[in-house]
Amino acid sequence: MKKSLFALVLATLLLAGCSGLSKMKSHSNKIRYQATPNPVETRDDKVVVKFVGSIPEKYFAKNACMFIQPVFNWEGGSIPLDPITLKGENVNGEGISISHENGGRFTYQDELDFKAGMETGTVTLTPIGYTSSTTDDEAKFAEEVIENDKGKPFATVLISDGVNNTSAMVDIRGNISISPINYNKTQGVVETADIYFPNGQSNLDWNFYQNRKYNSQAQLADLKRIMLEEGLPKQITVTGWASPEGEESNNVGVSKNRTDVATVQIKRVLEEVLNIMASRADVPKRDIEYYKYNLEKKIIISSRAAGEDWVHFVLMVEESNLQDKHAIINIVETQQNLLKREQMLRNLAQTYSLINDEIFPNLRRAQIALYYSEARKTDPELAKQASLNPAKLTFDELMYAAYINYNYETKLKYYKWATENYSSEWAAWNNAGAVSFYLGDYAEAERYLNVAREINPHNPDVLNNTGLLCLAQKDYTLAKYYFEEAIRQGSTDAETNLPILNLKKGDYEAAQKQLKGKTCSYNLAFAQLMNDETSNAIRTLDCCLDQSTDVNYLRAVAYARLGDKSNCLINLKLACDESYDYKEKAAVDTEFRAYWDDEEFKTIVKLY
Repeated sequence: MKKSLFALVLATLLLAGCSGLSKMKSHSNKIRYQATPNPVETRDDKVVVKFVGSIPEKYFAKNACMFIQPVFNWEGGSIPLDPITLKGENVNGEGISISHENGGRFTYQDELDFKAGMETGTVTLTPIGYTSSTTDDEAKFAEEVIENDKGKPFATVLISDGVNNTSAMVDIRGNISISPINYNKTQGVVETADIYFPNGQSNLDWNFYQNRKYNSQAQLADLKRIMLEEGLPKQITVTGWASPEGEESNNVGVSKNRTDVATVQIKRVLEEVLNIMASRADVPKRDIEYYKYNLEKKIIISSRAAGEDWVHFVLMVEESNLQDKHAIINIVETQQNLLKREQMLRNLAQTYSLINDEIFPNLRRAQIALYYSEARKTDPELAKQASLNPAKLTFDELMYAAYINYNYETKLKYYKWATENYSSEWAAWNNAGAVSFYLGDYAEAERYLNVAREINPHNPDVLNNTGLLCLAQKDYTLAKYYFEEAIRQGSTDAETNLPILNLKKGDYEAAQKQLKGKTCSYNLAFAQLMNDETSNAIRTLDCCLDQSTDVNYLRAVAYARLGDKSNCLINLKLACDESYDYKEKAAVDTEFRAYWDDEEFKTIVKLY
């Protein structure tokens, strides 16, 4: 009798359990899942899957279990994520307990490595329900629960459609540190004289402001004094320049005219010197011209119209207190189109005004130089020699030739040659490492920087570049150490690079505070965008000196978030017209999901 009663109770419980599970399955659509954010997004090159589940009242059976395993699906396959188990009030074992009477909430989070193509991936889950007195702690996959616990699959749920990868748009290149150039262009020059000219003009005016400011007429008189005291030089060079604004062809002509004006002046001074020397030597009147001829023919007089003086422009910017001077130099070094380069400089009116007032007037000049020893090579001569036969250049000449070359592949070629032939010079190894990093060759960058640290372990340039390399390799602890050590050693580049660590880790609030003083910078705009300060981000992007494709694309994202279709597509077109890669990115970027079916958008991202 007791045995029959026990069997009856057991059967009743089993039937109740099955009934409760069937009810849960049929009403599974009452469970609410909310991805946060939706769609899911990347952080530090990982897809972060996070969602909240809400269980309604009177839903979860007391002896039921629910095995939940989200799956990431994309063209490359399916990736099961870590499972969690929900359990009823009467179930023992691990899992999140859900009240039958009151229902409950649970939070899920896991991550997986992001790969190209995952932007269109989805996150789904198919809950598996089963009845038991204890959870199946051994189960790792849904198939095991179905087979071992007679689990029943519930309806499949779409958690997220797409992956937002905007977090990857942080600029991790930062500011590389190129070691100072020790090449002295004026070695062998006893004296120089600079004659200045008004913008676009080549007429000589000793009363012109710059000529009065720098005592140009007195400088020319000094050349006369030097020649009378020291004797005639071996070489006299005259070089004319123009400031780098306006039409390049016009500037070349202006610089030539300035060279001609200065050449006339130094020949006049030389004539006076030769006459005085002839007088001092008591040369008979009939022999004076022959005497002067013999002296003058020993002097090499050369002239050169150098056109726009970008080299000295960069040097003066580096020595100035201009805000964002690194960004200004970056424009010059990376933008080969001179018209676009000038326009980028003009985009920030206040900074350009300072450049126009403080730097450009010093570049509108002609320089006369006296050489009493072998004259230094001109920039074009150095560049040609470095290209044809670098072995004929000294270490300082080679480093300078790399510095004035705007092509980073060529820079690396010169620095690499320097490491092979001047292996004890830390600067060669550092600069080769910095440029290798800039070009994305992290293995080579590491090799060069390791040697640079062995030779000069406490140098701020080497420490900063090593920090950038560690950041790119995702060793954030070591990157932080090197940046902070570089700052202690006096690196201003490291101060700019340190906030990138927080941008990569997703701590956008901390990064924005660190970047507060870096107005008009791309990474500040990125931090503002990720902190939902979208309008501020647009204003910051608008004042960036380098209106690059990255700037245009990020601005398109910002306008898309504001729902401003017109400005979004204007900026997206600018980015896509200059970068084929951005066409591919935009076509699957969830930031533009609202426009995926728009014909204008389709035209912009159309691949050819």
